[in-house]
Amino acid sequence: MTMSEYHKNVYANIEFARNQKGLSNGELANKIGISKSALSFVLNRLKNGKTINTKTLEKWANALNVPFSFFFEIKRN
Repeated sequence: MTMSEYHKNVYANIEFARNQKGLSNGELANKIGISKSALSFVLNRLKNGKTINTKTLEKWANALNVPFSFFFEIKRN
């Protein structure tokens, strides 16, 4: 798996968790404490295979009530 694919996998896991929790992007942004546009910016970075800060992922794990390691599991379909 390339680094780009790895980051895209993190994106897929975030989207999976968000959908499982029934949260919109706006609701997730509120739980994290950022604007919806900031959330979209970060998601687009991941979707395009770019990196993000691990501190950001820690906040997202807390907001989605999943372990930090969840984001690094093999892509869900």
